[in-house]
Amino acid sequence: MRNEDHIVSRMIAGDTDAFKLLFDHYYPQVRTFASRIVQDSFVANDIAQNVFIKVWTKRVLIDSAQKFSNYLYAMTKNEITDYFRSIVVSEPLDGLLAAKDGEHTEGTIESAYDLRYIRETVMKAIETMPPQRRAVFVMSRLQGLSNNEIATKLGLSKRTVERHLNIALRLLRERLGDL
Repeated sequence: MRNEDHIVSRMIAGDTDAFKLLFDHYYPQVRTFASRIVQDSFVANDIAQNVFIKVWTKRVLIDSAQKFSNYLYAMTKNEITDYFRSIVVSEPLDGLLAAKDGEHTEGTIESAYDLRYIRETVMKAIETMPPQRRAVFVMSRLQGLSNNEIATKLGLSKRTVERHLNIALRLLRERLGDL
């Protein structure tokens, strides 16, 4: 993009036309990057929109000396990480654990993001859980069983199942918080 530094400076100063130029230029790249990682076009659109909302609302914090595409990459990576954290907390991990390795393309915003590291972090955390907690977590988040179903299968009380899940999710949040 020609005169990108000047356009970024104008956007930082509050110029909506400059923001629109940056949005029109970078939105497709951000959306494509997010889509390749999360494997869901609707989620990728949400992530890309969130990135640009934050660009606009936090524009005064942007370092104009930094390359704008690097700034966008970092923001996009953070949004994707937040999305995966929300999956760990609220949905089965199928999408995260089944994500394909090597989805990087060189020379674009995608080049540095390593989804494999997130998946490995989650798997290592699961492997460190005591056997019963790991079984409860896998049944809940990977197999999609309800707490009552897990309690019946393992001969535990529903409250014990809930306690194991809470501890497991806290561990995963702590581990993913380092990303």
